[in-house]
Amino acid sequence: MNLRFNQDELILLIVALVRAIDPAMLTAEGDGFSVDFDRLSAKTDFSSDETLLLRLREAGEGTPSTMTLTSSEAQRLAELLNRLEILRSWPADVMAMSRSLRSRLSADPSQV
Repeated sequence: MNLRFNQDELILLIVALVRAIDPAMLTAEGDGFSVDFDRLSAKTDFSSDETLLLRLREAGEGTPSTMTLTSSEAQRLAELLNRLEILRSWPADVMAMSRSLRSRLSADPSQV
């Protein structure tokens, strides 16, 4: 499934994925977050979540950001967004973006 993401959506997906991989990689800064990707740089063998995280990071370097996801990757991201929504209280605009993303990630690939 090919999906296009804006920068805010990619950041939200990255935060959700980092929370599942290693929350210590995530640091609150000012009004946002910072991700310490150096923790992964020393690794040679990556989990499927880590590989997806690196692909999301790479996609964020392009404009617009389009990614091809397998159905299992899309499902995993939707699950992690749902977990992130439950974890804490988020502003209404972040919740709306997360729900929209989950809907797109869960959609039938032929309709995306």
